[in-house]
Amino acid sequence: MSARPTRHRRRQAGYALVALMVAVTVMMVMMMAAVPSWRYLMKNDREEELIFRGGEIADAIARYQKKNANALPPSLDVLVKGKFLRKPYKDPMSKDGKWRFLRQGETIGATQVPGQAPGPMGAGATTTTTTTTLPGRSGGTSMTGGSAGGTIGAILGVASTSTDKSLRIFNGRTKYSEWLFVPGQPRIVGLQGGPTTNIGPGGARPSPGTRPSPGSAPAVPR
Repeated sequence: MSARPTRHRRRQAGYALVALMVAVTVMMVMMMAAVPSWRYLMKNDREEELIFRGGEIADAIARYQKKNANALPPSLDVLVKGKFLRKPYKDPMSKDGKWRFLRQGETIGATQVPGQAPGPMGAGATTTTTTTTLPGRSGGTSMTGGSAGGTIGAILGVASTSTDKSLRIFNGRTKYSEWLFVPGQPRIVGLQGGPTTNIGPGGARPSPGTRPSPGSAPAVPR
């Protein structure tokens, strides 16, 4: 008589174990599916922060120049001490947080650009594989940055050290290392295959209120 209840309890325990295994499997599948979405959102947040921090540094350099007879700052700490910059922002796209500083008179694997007229950004900039045209210069001369942590000249601007592909298009560039933040330069942020928005100089960061979903274009300010 006692054997039947025992077999019944064993069947129930077996069913419960199967149900538990199914539930665990479903949870693992859902978690694996959520990982790309989470990574996408995290990258989107860091990208927004890069645009904000780079813009803040570029605007601080412009304010420093205005107050110091067009001179360029030697470091971010000088901008902070002079209250042109709230704090020495780090590069949100790189693990060590170090920027690639765009410096005056820099020669990194390229020859120096000749014939630059004096302007708000100084003279003596160089060309490398990543170039951008600075506003307010005669002849449309171009400027790019050099290696991270360099000590040549004063700071013209900053760029990320990350070579990852971006979600947004910034001034026509799709790699973070090619996003150059310099005073007076327009900051045109666009969607991959979508419209563009000018958020600078002195503009706000992309609105964090709207979160893009994986596979869709990231949000930009309206």
